[in-house]
Amino acid sequence: TLTEDECGDRAMTERNLQDRVLYRAKKFGWRYAHAGRGLVEREDGTKTMITSMAPGWPDIFLVRPPRALAIELKRELGTVEPEQLDWLTMLNECSIPAIVVRPSDLRLKRVDAILR
Repeated sequence: TLTEDECGDRAMTERNLQDRVLYRAKKFGWRYAHAGRGLVEREDGTKTMITSMAPGWPDIFLVRPPRALAIELKRELGTVEPEQLDWLTMLNECSIPAIVVRPSDLRLKRVDAILR
């Protein structure tokens, strides 16, 4: 049986998670870039999501000198795709912390601890 908090974690959308993480980042003095996506319609009438970033690039890149941080946002039960894991791994290997953040990380104050 899930607790009320765990149910809330599972219900949170990635967009809501993004808004909450960025609110905290601004509060702690971070500047950010967000890899946005747009919906476009093709000539055949089908729609697809596009982004100007490389496939798998983390959702948010934060900077507060002398620190930088890359964050991949995921729903509570969301899966990290192989391309996303590749980018997170490469960034970490370059000494740029790159992490996955889920709704429970907000509730458990992990995000605040990382951004302080």
